[in-house]
Amino acid sequence: MKAASLQSNGKIKIIEKSIPTIGNDECLIRVDNCGVCSSDIYRGFDNGAYFYPLVMGHEFAGKIEKLGNKVTGFNYGDAVAVFPLLPCFRCNPCQNKEYATCTNYKYYGSRNDGGFSEYVSVKSWNLFKIDSNVDLKDASMLEPLSVVVHGLKQIGIFNKKNFNTKKTCVIGCGFLGLMLSEILINSFDFEEILIIDRNDFKLDLIKSKSSVIKKRLDSEKKWNTFLKNYQGHFDYTFEMSGFSKNFNRSISLAKPKGKILWLGNIDKDLKIPKETISSVLRKELNIKGTWNSNFKNINDDWKDSYSLIKQNIIKPSKFVTESIRVEDVQTVVKKMYNHKIGKKRYNYIKYLVDLSND
Repeated sequence: MKAASLQSNGKIKIIEKSIPTIGNDECLIRVDNCGVCSSDIYRGFDNGAYFYPLVMGHEFAGKIEKLGNKVTGFNYGDAVAVFPLLPCFRCNPCQNKEYATCTNYKYYGSRNDGGFSEYVSVKSWNLFKIDSNVDLKDASMLEPLSVVVHGLKQIGIFNKKNFNTKKTCVIGCGFLGLMLSEILINSFDFEEILIIDRNDFKLDLIKSKSSVIKKRLDSEKKWNTFLKNYQGHFDYTFEMSGFSKNFNRSISLAKPKGKILWLGNIDKDLKIPKETISSVLRKELNIKGTWNSNFKNINDDWKDSYSLIKQNIIKPSKFVTESIRVEDVQTVVKKMYNHKIGKKRYNYIKYLVDLSND
C-alpha cells in the first residue's frame, strides 16, 4: 500500500509498505480522507515526532475492509470515523471514562501510524459508525469538530439556547475558530458575536448576520485601540488562535464573572503580567482549557458533533481549502510550516488528503 512516511524531521517520503495485519479486536480501514492538522506541522517539521519513520494523520474516516474475529457491532463495508486516542483503560481518568485525560495513552498519527496511508489497522473500540448519506469528507473531520463541541461544553453553553442578552468574542478564524463561529451563529441567539482575525479572507468565510461583527486586527496599534473600546465587554471569550499575546488579551476582554475558553495550541512561552493575574482575581473569571474530546461516555462529544452534521448546522468540509493527493503531503506540510514561521505567507484554512481513488 501507499503511505506518506515521515522519515526524519522535514522529510516526508511516499513509500510502499505492506497492508497492516489486524488483531482480534481490530478492523482494517480503507482510508477515504484524512485531514492535515496544524499539529502535523510541528510533528513533521519542528522535531515533534516521537519516533521515525511515522505515518502521520489523526483526522480520518474510511470503510471497513476486514474485521478481527472478536469484533462485534460492525460489518464489512461500514463507513467509520476514527477516534484517534488509544486509552490505557487502567489509570483513574480511564476508570471514570474520561479517556481524553488518560495518563498513558497512545494516538493514531503520532504514537502509532495514522491516516496518511491507504490502510490503517484500528481498534474496533475507536470506530464511530457513519450513515451512508453522510459525506466521508465531513466524517473525517469529526475529530476536530468534537474538540470544538467539547470546548463549548467546558464553558457551559452547548445545550443552552437563551443567550439573547449575552456578548461573545472569538479570537482566531483558523479551522477550529471557523467551525466554532458557525455553531455559535447557527445555534444560538446571542446579542453580539464579535469575531477577530488578521486576515480578511478568513473573515469573509463567516456567515453574515445582524448580531455578527467581524474585526480585522492585523497590527499592535489596531489591537490596542480595540482593547480600549472593548475592555471588560464580553460574557464569553474564545481564544482560538494560539498566538501567545491573545491569551492575555482574552483576559482583558472578559467582563466580571466572564468565561474564557483557551483552545488554541499556544505558539510559544507566555508571560502573564502581575496586573493581568490581578484582573483574573478581581473579575472572578472562569478560565477553561481544553485539548481533546469525550468519546464513549455519558457526555459523548462525538455523538453531539455527528448530530450537528446530520442536522446541517455545520458542514466542516465547506472550510476545506483543497483536497490533495497523498503524494502532495510533503509539499503542503512544508508550505504550512513556512507560513507558520513567517517565512512565506499564503492563504489557506484546511487541507484534506483524499485517498478515495488510490
